[in-house]
Amino acid sequence: MANIILFVRNFQKGTQLSDRLSSINLNVSFGESIYDLPDKCSLAIIDLDDKKFNNLDFISELKTKAKIKLICYKNLIKKESHNAMKNAGCDIIVTNASIVMNIQTLVKNLLK
Repeated sequence: MANIILFVRNFQKGTQLSDRLSSINLNVSFGESIYDLPDKCSLAIIDLDDKKFNNLDFISELKTKAKIKLICYKNLIKKESHNAMKNAGCDIIVTNASIVMNIQTLVKNLLK
């Protein structure tokens, strides 16, 4: 069973994501910083609409120090910010509207 951390402070979105991920037998935890990563964590999901997590340094640190896959989501994705987030380390960037609906497929594809 894979360990996944959610950097999501929106209670409703976090609950929806946690429920969908738990239904495919994944261990889900919530974090506020890189120090909250569970052992052998393989994936992080980051809410880029949250000012705390929409930070290139935070994303880059997660990618380089933890060496995990990153799924990032944002309400409105602009080309400039998309390119910056990709360069910082986001493996997949999706819209806020599609994250819950597609999370199981996205995770399965990244964890292959």
